[in-house]
Amino acid sequence: MKCAKCGAELRVGSVYCENCGQPAQIVPDYNVLEDDFIVSILDEKKKEEEIPAKSQQEKKANQQEKTSNGKKGIKNKKVLIAGILVAIAATLLIVGLVVFNHSYGHYINKGLELDKKEAYSQAVVFYEKAIEKDDTKARAYVLAGDDYMEIEEYTKAEDRYKKAISLDKNNVSAYKGLVNLYIYLDDYDSIDELKTGVTNKKVLKVFESSVIAPPEFSVSGGKYEDDVELTLSSANGNEIFYSDDGSDPSKGNNGIKYSEPISLKEGETTIKAVCKTDKGDYGQVISEKYTIVYKIPEAPQIDPEGGVIKNPGTITMTVPEGSKIYYTWDGSVPSEASPVYTEPIPIIEGNNILSVLVVDKHGKKSDVTQYNYKYIP
Repeated sequence: MKCAKCGAELRVGSVYCENCGQPAQIVPDYNVLEDDFIVSILDEKKKEEEIPAKSQQEKKANQQEKTSNGKKGIKNKKVLIAGILVAIAATLLIVGLVVFNHSYGHYINKGLELDKKEAYSQAVVFYEKAIEKDDTKARAYVLAGDDYMEIEEYTKAEDRYKKAISLDKNNVSAYKGLVNLYIYLDDYDSIDELKTGVTNKKVLKVFESSVIAPPEFSVSGGKYEDDVELTLSSANGNEIFYSDDGSDPSKGNNGIKYSEPISLKEGETTIKAVCKTDKGDYGQVISEKYTIVYKIPEAPQIDPEGGVIKNPGTITMTVPEGSKIYYTWDGSVPSEASPVYTEPIPIIEGNNILSVLVVDKHGKKSDVTQYNYKYIP
């Protein structure tokens, strides 16, 4: 230990300093500050050792985070690119559909679909749209001409066929349509004029077949209330082929060889017919459309038509041939199970109601009519 005043060494057990006489105060021979300093140095050293380790961990963590973020960024970019590609594909598809729905080919296809349904007035609208889209192609003009023929707009049909020929000098369909139009109109001078200058063999064959007279129909197309017995004939004695389904009888196996009158029943029927020569050449196909709707039978002619009867008598009823009359006397509604009128029936005594039903040869039934008879002898 040392003296607190003079710093001399104190003997163990001394209470005074032998050097200066100062009472002994035990002072440690080391400096607390020195210890704190040493501790602080050790702490600093420890921190320095810990910092590199921590830095390494942080660096590693940061690198892993960067790697992870990099992968996420690449993945996000791929998703973004895929989304952009899908959007582009969808846009191109929509644009493609819009373009196609307003294209020449689309209008042609729509017209052909309507032609199959015999909706010619609607079909020709699409052919005209196709012409507006591209007026350099002959096909739309020919198809429009065919439909104008069907709806009997012959001036427009002629214009469209001529335009098709101006675009395609060897268009057989256009020549055929125009020749058939002139035959229908009995305009053979125009046929001769049209033939002038034609050298194509296929086109010339159209003119050769045009001299074959078309079949003659015994009954013109139209609306009827009863069955139609249709007879076809050829002025030159050629064979006749026909179809009843709207198909062209000159193509493939569509034609039915005519041999006896065609019986047309209720409904709509289009008959197309053509003559065929011994050489196998077909003439112009002509067609007629028949619409048959059976009418409801009328009440029979009755004599007498009811009233007060004073003397015995009979009732006479008359209906068209093939029709039957069913009747009752008890006020009930007659049916096909009721008595059938075959001859004049006697008037029943008393006040009675005669109910009458007519059924024609097609099975159509009339309204029930009633007649009141008061027979008092």
